[in-house]
Amino acid sequence: MIKKFIKFCMVGGIGAGIQFITIYLLTEHAHIYYLVSTVIGIGVAVCWTFFANYRWTFRAKGGVNG
Repeated sequence: MIKKFIKFCMVGGIGAGIQFITIYLLTEHAHIYYLVSTVIGIGVAVCWTFFANYRWTFRAKGGVNG
């Protein structure tokens, strides 16, 4: 149970980093309005955390409960 919690926290931390990097890159380098960049960054981070938790943290292997 502790191992699963640590994985969950790692996925969340990486997701936060992905969000900030996406916002930075879109705002500063692609010159997209910061609110649009934020919405895209949140979407990318949510997708990352969902799939990473689904495949790695909770080890789904085809069924709903793995």
